[in-house]
Amino acid sequence: MRVSLSLLSLLLFVLLDLLAIAAFQQPGKPLNLSFPLASGSYYVLQGGSSPITNPFHAAGGTTLAFDIVKLNAIGNRARGIAPQSLAAYEIFGERLRSPCAGTVSFVQDGVQDHPPGTPDAEHPAGNHLVLKCGDTDVLLAHLKRGTIAVKAGQVVSAGEVVGSVGNSGNTLEPHLHISATMGSAERGLTFENRRLSVNSVVVR
Repeated sequence: MRVSLSLLSLLLFVLLDLLAIAAFQQPGKPLNLSFPLASGSYYVLQGGSSPITNPFHAAGGTTLAFDIVKLNAIGNRARGIAPQSLAAYEIFGERLRSPCAGTVSFVQDGVQDHPPGTPDAEHPAGNHLVLKCGDTDVLLAHLKRGTIAVKAGQVVSAGEVVGSVGNSGNTLEPHLHISATMGSAERGLTFENRRLSVNSVVVR
């Protein structure tokens, strides 16, 4: 009995490892973008093509999206444990840069940034913008109210500041949501030719 349980546990861990490795693989040809944040260490809170590494997005049908936060000097996302101040989160107010050269196709601003732990399900993306990067639409969501610096129809260059990260929409804490679609299909993303998944760290 003990041997059977050990073998079952081993098989389970192997399966989880395989799913985690597979999460780095994007179906089809992913869109390669510039990383949209600068000057710091950033952490993929959710991401990858597996429901194991990306459960919230997988449940909502956007299985290739990423949620990104910033880490402080000791590797935490915020000062304190579950702080109620938005300013305590490292990424709140961080300047967001266009990850591609393209055209702004949609902008929504004016949604209130809400306290951590109180998601706004009525405005899922919160303040957000959509960039047309070649044949692909890139969504940048949960931005800080009043900071979006571009308008629909505006041409932007890669690296141009387009807004700041906030906590608007269906979020539990400040973070950047980024995802892409080509036509009606979701498209995978790489950042400067690097594949990311949950727990990936990007240092700028």
